[in-house]
Amino acid sequence: MTENVLDGFKILQIKFKEESVHAHQLFFKPHAVRVLEPSKPTDRTLFCANIPPWLDTDSLKRIFQLNGSIEEIYLEFEPSAGPGTKPSHKFFPLLRDPYRIGTGFKFAYIVFERPTSVRNCMTRMDLSKVVVASTKEKPIITGLRKWMREYNSQIVDRKLLLEDVKDYMTRWDAESARKKVEEENMMEEDDEGWTTVTKSSKLQGGKAKKVEEGSNLRGKKNRKKKKKTVLKNFYAHQMKDEKINHIQELRKKFEEDKLKIARMKAERKFRPF
Repeated sequence: MTENVLDGFKILQIKFKEESVHAHQLFFKPHAVRVLEPSKPTDRTLFCANIPPWLDTDSLKRIFQLNGSIEEIYLEFEPSAGPGTKPSHKFFPLLRDPYRIGTGFKFAYIVFERPTSVRNCMTRMDLSKVVVASTKEKPIITGLRKWMREYNSQIVDRKLLLEDVKDYMTRWDAESARKKVEEENMMEEDDEGWTTVTKSSKLQGGKAKKVEEGSNLRGKKNRKKKKKTVLKNFYAHQMKDEKINHIQELRKKFEEDKLKIARMKAERKFRPF
């Protein structure tokens, strides 16, 4: 029994088909991390490593469901403490999808329905037998047949695509309506007179403010240019220039008055007394 244990991992011998000569080692142990993730509860999740490229989720489920009902299986390229990765879209699959056969060695998180199933995997599972993944009843398609199936799956049926789009838009409209109702309820005043500021309330407030202050707003073309502030009587030369300009203005006005008086004398309209 000690030969089937390595650093806390149990070792399961698995081979592709009955005629295969060499077996592959699959390591598994209970999933235990400090970060709690609802999709991978630590008491019901089994962590598997060194999963071969040809092993799919159906074969993995068939091997471990003898220990209890399986709720979900997540495949990953690297160990992760976050939410489990879902398979890519059926109509638009990703090139690097951990659920595709032949994409390299992977890791798996097997979520059981009950915590006792994880304990059964660690205590009651017979590890002395070599498990066969691809059987006559449940074959794993590889090679040319796999490529043909992947190519045919890229041909999208128009009716199925329209149904998928309609279903997505229905769920999106329902989610949008739910969020709108929640925001409206949050914007209502509570018993103490407080209201919660939401994104929509900010937008509504901004629009109302623009409507009220629309007449006072100016565009770029209508903006008044700021006058340059000039400091008067700040420097000595400014005071001197101001005095000179004032004297010149007085002299100019004096000469104008002399001409005016001379013109009035000539017209005999000047009567100083």
